Amino acid sequence: MSSAIRREQIAKYFGRVTEPIPSKRIMDGAGKAILRDEYGRVRHFYTGAARGDYTDDTILTLALAQSIAEVRGINIDDIAKKQLQAYEACRLPSGKVAGGFGGTTRAGFENLRKGISPLKSGVTGGPGNAPAMKMAPVGMYIDATGGYEEGLNYAEQIGRITHLDPRSIASGVVQAHAIYALLNGVSRQEFLDSLAGTCARWEKPATPEFQLAKSGSLTSRISWIRNNKDATTEAAYGRIGSTSVVMESYPFAIFMLQKYWENPLEGLIETVNFGGDCDTTGAIYGALSGAKNGLCFPDEWLKLVPSLELMVEDADMIHGLKHVK
Repeated sequence: MSSAIRREQIAKYFGRVTEPIPSKRIMDGAGKAILRDEYGRVRHFYTGAARGDYTDDTILTLALAQSIAEVRGINIDDIAKKQLQAYEACRLPSGKVAGGFGGTTRAGFENLRKGISPLKSGVTGGPGNAPAMKMAPVGMYIDATGGYEEGLNYAEQIGRITHLDPRSIASGVVQAHAIYALLNGVSRQEFLDSLAGTCARWEKPATPEFQLAKSGSLTSRISWIRNNKDATTEAAYGRIGSTSVVMESYPFAIFMLQKYWENPLEGLIETVNFGGDCDTTGAIYGALSGAKNGLCFPDEWLKLVPSLELMVEDADMIHGLKHVK
């Protein structure tokens, strides 16, 4: 697994990204797409998307939120159905699927298309970050209903719809916990302590059949953050990385959130400009920041968000489940 775009390439071709930009191919002076430069491969995903258009992170988060809101609870079959529908809605006439969905996610959804139960549709694949990037609505559900252990068990099941790597599964559980914790006003240190403890409790060892099994655990990275919370962003980036491997992108977003605890917008911009799987690190950071700080993003950005009203409506419906349990 590799970065979508390296931080050096962002700096070279865009300078510094400080607001939403459209997807585009990077061209040379002759009008040809640049596929490789001195920093390595120049990867292009989801070209043709406009400013504010969603990628896989937000697409699947919205599908999950819609299911919880409509069902007024969590139903794994309905969640799988709505995620598959959202995925299929991104299919182009060519047969390809827009949105930047990862290979493991695509394989899991293909199993759902074949009629395989969402309890058995997950694949070994790679240690992707899809469970974490879409799990914020489950954290909201936990906060609303008070069903903490139930909610974390659901987060594990939802992650397994596509991913079987134990680090990927754990990331979804930890993200659900993280959203719940931030909604309840934890301190920075309490946040880090609780994430490290939750990850250690839920993460199972990566056995040899899983890709990058010897590349370390998610728990080790989150524990490093807890013990090095005041490290520089450069040191954290060098230690953790920010590619689509979940042991990189998820803890990197966590580090940046706690590093910019009092400056959420600055932290989001910094996170994206570090490159790598930056739609995912940005989405995870944004979800965490929203749980902690509320709707703190500029109005100019919000005006670009498609279906913002529907998003808010689903969130209100999930919040409305409060005290149902």
